[in-house]
Amino acid sequence: MRPVVRPARGGFFLSAGLLSCLLALVDVPGAAALDLFTLWRQPEIPLNLEPGSWVDYRSQVMAGGRREESLTRVVCLPPPQGSPAGSLVLEILPLVEDAAGKLEPLPGEGTWLLVSEAIRSRRGSALDAVREIWSWREGVGRQMSRQELLDDPLVSASLDSDFQAERIETGTPTTRIVSGRQFLCDQLVMTAADSQSVDLPAGRLVQITTQEITVAVNAEIPLLGLAFASERIRAESTLDPPSDRMRPPPPRMRVEVMELVGFGSDAKPRLGTGD
Repeated sequence: MRPVVRPARGGFFLSAGLLSCLLALVDVPGAAALDLFTLWRQPEIPLNLEPGSWVDYRSQVMAGGRREESLTRVVCLPPPQGSPAGSLVLEILPLVEDAAGKLEPLPGEGTWLLVSEAIRSRRGSALDAVREIWSWREGVGRQMSRQELLDDPLVSASLDSDFQAERIETGTPTTRIVSGRQFLCDQLVMTAADSQSVDLPAGRLVQITTQEITVAVNAEIPLLGLAFASERIRAESTLDPPSDRMRPPPPRMRVEVMELVGFGSDAKPRLGTGD
């Protein structure tokens, strides 16, 4: 729903604070974290959803002068008995790193997803493919309803990623070493742009968002073959017509990097349905 602003009697003056509030109500495509679901629909990305496979990623996010780091494991498992044919289980687990650099899942924490065979065929969105979801916190599993899933901005934004590249460039193959194994990876640069606008009393505020994702992929790496991925999102706003009383905010930049730090084919369930 877009904001509606009505001028008070005797004229209207839009303060910088109100402008900031309005901008916060305009969605920014790609604002969700870069993850495996961002790219799973791209046909250029290999898909290797073999039960038992797992991947560990170290992620860094740089935005607004701040830098955050996280470690995540994504695990592919066979479905529970009685699940529809073609179903899979995905576990998304936060990791901790000990003094020796060993990564282990944080006990009792993570997300458990039962997904349909649509994941394999890249049909619809990942959100549409979810059949059941459990959220685990401090060792307690809680099933999320469909509506809760839709209302959760972080989960739904990740699963409902609609990134589709408008332009794809192929770079020079690059070699990456992960867990002592060498991979010759294809490099791709995928770019998409989106524009949104909101009508204000002082004019129309137009926001142009450019999203660029660079990846290094090898089909032998589990899940989506990602050895490395970086995403740059730049949002710039203009006011039409220009106004002396109000200036659009400065451009906003977000950079996120995902690097594969481990993988394997011997995954065991860590979570479950909580039954």
